Amino acid sequence: MATLRCHLLIGQPASGKTTLAKALAPLLTGPGEAPALLLSTDVIRAEVFGDAAVQGPWVDIQQRLHQRIQEAVAAGTPVIVDATHARRAWRLAITQALPLPAPVEWIGWWLYTDLPTSLEWNNRRQRAVPVPVIQEMAAALADPHFGPCRAEGFAAICAVVPTHHGELTPVLQAELAGLDKRIRSATNRERKLQRHGYSRLLDLERLLYLIKLLSSWPDLAATDPASTEALEEILSPLPEGDLAARAAAFLGQLHGQCFADATAIRSDLSWLEANGFCSAVPVSAPIQLAEVPQRKRGNAASGESHGGLPPMGDGPVFMRVMTLLRHLLQQPFDRPAERGANLHQHLIAATELIPGAYLSGETATLRKDLEKILTPYGFRNRNDNVRHGYCLGTAVLPAARLQELHNVLRQSAGRLADPSAQNLLAELDERLGWAGISANGLAPVRSYARHAVVDTKLVRRDSLAAPRRAEAIEAAIVEHRRVLLERYPGVGSFADSPDGALRVWPLQLIFHNVGWYLLYEEDQVGHEQGLIRSERLDRLALRTSDGGVRRSNEEHSAALARLERLLHHSGGIYFGADLEQQLAIASPSAQRRSQALTTLRFCCAPWAFAFIREGLQRYPIEHTRFSNPLPGDSWWHHPKAPHVLEPGRSSDSHPYPVELDLPSWTVAADIDLRSWLFAFGGGIRIESPDVLRQELVQRCHDAMAANVGQPTPPQPPRIAVTDGFVNRLRRT
Repeated sequence: MATLRCHLLIGQPASGKTTLAKALAPLLTGPGEAPALLLSTDVIRAEVFGDAAVQGPWVDIQQRLHQRIQEAVAAGTPVIVDATHARRAWRLAITQALPLPAPVEWIGWWLYTDLPTSLEWNNRRQRAVPVPVIQEMAAALADPHFGPCRAEGFAAICAVVPTHHGELTPVLQAELAGLDKRIRSATNRERKLQRHGYSRLLDLERLLYLIKLLSSWPDLAATDPASTEALEEILSPLPEGDLAARAAAFLGQLHGQCFADATAIRSDLSWLEANGFCSAVPVSAPIQLAEVPQRKRGNAASGESHGGLPPMGDGPVFMRVMTLLRHLLQQPFDRPAERGANLHQHLIAATELIPGAYLSGETATLRKDLEKILTPYGFRNRNDNVRHGYCLGTAVLPAARLQELHNVLRQSAGRLADPSAQNLLAELDERLGWAGISANGLAPVRSYARHAVVDTKLVRRDSLAAPRRAEAIEAAIVEHRRVLLERYPGVGSFADSPDGALRVWPLQLIFHNVGWYLLYEEDQVGHEQGLIRSERLDRLALRTSDGGVRRSNEEHSAALARLERLLHHSGGIYFGADLEQQLAIASPSAQRRSQALTTLRFCCAPWAFAFIREGLQRYPIEHTRFSNPLPGDSWWHHPKAPHVLEPGRSSDSHPYPVELDLPSWTVAADIDLRSWLFAFGGGIRIESPDVLRQELVQRCHDAMAANVGQPTPPQPPRIAVTDGFVNRLRRT
């Protein structure tokens, strides 16, 4: 008994499909036989929704269409499916994903109607299709990698150019008469190929799409705000279930529902794990071909579609390409060390000892396979330079570098008590375990001498320093959301520290000296910009998050740029309490910035200057001026270091002047400046501003009075604009 032939029309809207279908139907059956069944999605849409123009849920139309195809095949009736089938997933949904009760040979009828003709015909229709839809579908059909091909499950594809023929019937008769020979010839050519479990294009593409998906999100889990946002852009709400179920949901959304087979994906995951794709350690075992399931061997009872094979449908081709793909996943930046060496020859040399890999003379074959796999399936950016290598997703480091990264992260999570790093470390530990990499027990090469003064285990449960609460403020930063914070009463405070509720735009988390701080911009109603401040995380609680109040990327970026300028000029995280002064320092105008700076000048004893001149990046180097050496000095300095000031007399106890141009708030009240400068004690002599010199003298008197019992002299008058450290401390 001859295999039943069914027919799939392919073409953008207004390409002549319905006309061809009506001419084809009478040619498919003989006298006395039941006529071919013509199924039109427009007709089914009218049945389901009452009007063909109603664009209701496709699943309702698809369900009825598939049911009628199955019923017709069971009755031995040829079917003509009249729809655009412009995308590969739409064609595969019928030719390879649809279970049928009997064997079927699908014949594709591809209408090569040029776009201007389709647009002209569309204008004549009573129910015209939007022009962008026609253009998009025509472009999809013309895609050189994903356009219609026999490997999609077609026994043959017949090309018809309606504009070249006045009468379609003779053309269709000729095509039908030659089908047996065409199919027989193609089948004979493919008999020599070694079939395997991924010989069908549907199975092969599902596997490739799955690899690409997992190379970006290994477990498809929203483990951080950025990943959550990226995954929700694909599918929201995020799917639940095991990894296969979640992958099926994402693949269906990204590439088409024909790839959303969770059962098949579970088998794919097992195959990937068995063949070393889940290991970060390079694997030299040969690729094992998956067994061909019984349903795919052309068993007449299975109803499996007959059709062509993609190039990787042949076992040897599949093995060599997947060997290369696995290598690139595990060593994505593998490239020759010698300048000008051939990348493709290098990749062959790196894998040639693995059975089934490329041979030494197959550089042209490898190059062609790369072009057909890496670029079309998203493993490499289009038009990228091959000298950049073939980096895949997030697989960017070899095992040894991952161990180093683990140590760095462990130090940050431990000594710096970074709540984000603690969560990230737990996740990295789990992932390294999956990859068979152990990072425990390795002594760190680098460490941090300073550690956080705050123990995150002992902070308040609702404090931003608690790991889970830190995630919430990170999410607000990533999403540019306004938040309502509360500064706890009774915590360490300064004279200009705000109290109570704070409605702010969080900008950044930063580790400074002894702990983690939140840098934020106050939300000042009626003003485009607010005061930028900092506060230690353990002193803050997140009360509410205004999810509906967000800033644009441009506004958030502008605030971050202003913050960067303040950090650069201040040398610390204290930015005063005057918005106009902040705007002047953050201004793009160099003249306005210079007018807002105050010059601090002091002279150094030789021993103190030896330390000070080594700190070239403590404050902006363009606003730093050091003394030149005295005659006879032997100390070295770089030619580009800012040694421009004339030194004092060699007989002077403090002959080396230093000048720093700083924001007025830094000179007036910054603790970091005082902790550094005053720590040199008698090693420095402050010359200006005089109020800072008086403050140092007063602090010395206060210390002596407290420790030696000497009376404290009266405090000198202070200048309001440069109010000093003592006044910044809040006294209760």
